[in-house]
Amino acid sequence: MKRIVTLLLAAGLVLGAAGAGNAADVKVKGMWDFAVGWADSSFNAGDNGDNFVARQRLRTQVDFIASETLKGVVFFEIGDQNWGRANQGASLGTDGTVIEVRYSYVDWVVPNTELKVRMGLQPIAFPGYVADSSVLNHDGAGITLNYAFNENVAATFFWARLENDNDLSKDEIENNKIVKKTPGDNFRHDAFDLFGLTLPMTFDGVKVTPWGAYASIGRNALDGDRNTNHWGGAAGDQIGKLRQGMLPMGVTSFSGSDDSRGDAWWLGLTGDITVWNPFRLAFDFNYGSVDMGEGIIRGKHGDLERKGWLASLLAEYKLDSVTPGLIFWYASGDDDDPYDGSERLPSMRPAWKPTSYGFDGYYAIDPGEMFGTSAAGTWGIVAQLKDITFTEDLSHIFRVGYYRGTNDEAMVKKGFVTTPWGNTGAPFYLTEEDAAWEVNFDTTYKIYEDLTLNVALGYIYLDLDNSVWNVDENKNNFKAMVNMRYAF
Repeated sequence: MKRIVTLLLAAGLVLGAAGAGNAADVKVKGMWDFAVGWADSSFNAGDNGDNFVARQRLRTQVDFIASETLKGVVFFEIGDQNWGRANQGASLGTDGTVIEVRYSYVDWVVPNTELKVRMGLQPIAFPGYVADSSVLNHDGAGITLNYAFNENVAATFFWARLENDNDLSKDEIENNKIVKKTPGDNFRHDAFDLFGLTLPMTFDGVKVTPWGAYASIGRNALDGDRNTNHWGGAAGDQIGKLRQGMLPMGVTSFSGSDDSRGDAWWLGLTGDITVWNPFRLAFDFNYGSVDMGEGIIRGKHGDLERKGWLASLLAEYKLDSVTPGLIFWYASGDDDDPYDGSERLPSMRPAWKPTSYGFDGYYAIDPGEMFGTSAAGTWGIVAQLKDITFTEDLSHIFRVGYYRGTNDEAMVKKGFVTTPWGNTGAPFYLTEEDAAWEVNFDTTYKIYEDLTLNVALGYIYLDLDNSVWNVDENKNNFKAMVNMRYAF
């Protein structure tokens, strides 16, 4: 029923705009994806999940354009829908509440100025020229201001309220410390406000963007989620994914902090150099820190903080029918003392994309992210041949990657990490003794101008150190997927 109501509402908006004396031009665009194939989706040999994948996702954006200085945008998403799943509306009867509103914002220009304003639910991302951002690339609610000083220098400032009023618990305080949490809509100290500034500078053959961000985080900001349950513990919930990138190992929440709120900040410098075309060089450097004071870590007092860094480099050379390239990155990892906080780069919702199976660089709705969406706690090198083209409308990309962890194995031997998968604080945890190889071969063929066929083949060999881990892992992992995309 909710799906029907939402679609009728979207149709009503379009018809209403058309019927209001042509007050606004309406443009519709989208990407509709359908994927079928087979993929290992977990390194855990005890995971009995179905490896066959058949799913779809439909994204549709409607622009209501009043003028060059004013427009509204709404972006609907239906899915992901795994075929046969009743709660995703894809089983017999095809009825389920699976429609999401990804974006809904208004763009406008302050009269008689060059200041552009965006208000509402919108994409929020930090720059990353090597393999996207390992800190933040997702959606949120907020306000963005953009101003171009001249053709070379601009500035973008934003405020985003990432979390607020989601903690369905009530703090009972004695001597300025939490002694008990009970259900109740109290919402004490649970706002997560992010402020960011980027300064893109563009010159002939050179793009450089310094950026920075600050966040004010209430100690209860990472507790609870109205869309799941009282404690927000359901797999895949939005706050749960945010927690993964902000907390040190052994900490499940900041709510035990002695402080009512904490501070986080990030600094970055990213660049893209094409002045020596056809040679291209790109680089990214990120540093971040989150400090929530002191609290309890596995029954003992410790520092509720996480701070670390990432440096990455891309070098490639464009030829007529292929572009060979090399990606290298190194990110700090945890040391052997879990009570002094974490030494990994904190992140919110990253999208690290050096490969298409182990990380977030997969096509559309193919399975990926075997090692997560962040580079934190790893180093790696990827050799690639992209834009391989010998026939019109047909292209390929071939990658071979090798990566290891930068986390001290003492974190495992002391019991703060029990398995490399499923840990609060990291989607996957590699120590300095662990390594992995990955191979990708992805093909794209344009059937029509608006219809594309993609075939993704991937292989990962996982080499965990048996003296560190006591787990039964899948060493050999495969992916073979076919994706159809209708883009209009």
